[in-house]
Amino acid sequence: MTKIIIIDDENHCINVLENLIQKVHADYTIIGVFTNPLEGLEFIKRNPPDLLFLDIEMPNLNGFSLLDNLLPIDFDVIFTTAYDQYAIKAFQYSAINYLLKPISEKNIVKTLSNWEKRRNKTSTKQWQLLQDHLKDSSKDCFQIALPTGVGYQIVEIQNIMRCQSDSNYTYIFCKDNNKVLISRTLKEIEELLTNHGFIRVHQSHLINPKFVNGILKQDGGSLIMHDEAEIPVSRQKSKQINEILKTMLRFK
Repeated sequence: MTKIIIIDDENHCINVLENLIQKVHADYTIIGVFTNPLEGLEFIKRNPPDLLFLDIEMPNLNGFSLLDNLLPIDFDVIFTTAYDQYAIKAFQYSAINYLLKPISEKNIVKTLSNWEKRRNKTSTKQWQLLQDHLKDSSKDCFQIALPTGVGYQIVEIQNIMRCQSDSNYTYIFCKDNNKVLISRTLKEIEELLTNHGFIRVHQSHLINPKFVNGILKQDGGSLIMHDEAEIPVSRQKSKQINEILKTMLRFK
């Protein structure tokens, strides 16, 4: 039995969530709903859920402060938020679940489906990483939480050499020979890393150009990476990528 708790200071948001959860997952049991976050906090201490739906902006105690009072937590959290795009990026870098308001059936189906696939209890490190990203929106994100089969691994973005698709999973290759399989698609990883200079060179490959050691032109073109992997370059992107990489390699 999956136990759910909902905390939101707006009754209509709670009603929407209750109805949608029961509609798409009749096997889930909602064990508590609260408009008062202080009451919700005390209930969670006595009755920890499997999954907490938590509003962020609430009087008396916001969602972040509520979790600070529960650390270390032993359940998963889905924040319900109307935050701006930068904040959403912070959630994504931290691999912490979120649901944008107004909540639709389509969005909750997708969110719960993703959660079912990646049921890893939220870690204190993830929580700290999220708070760091949210504190100063002028700073770039330097770390990313990678959801593995047993938890989360936090790595420096600058140490990621390349990413390789494996269906709905992605292999992350780091410069210290660390190889991590995560439950994220390559498209999701691309959305996070493009602003850090990563390039999608092929349907199955995303690379960090600073770890490119050479370019091969035969058979349509490929890249030799720092770990000696040979990465194919798609025909559509070969001209653009070759020009970028030639400039970089000239000054290596």
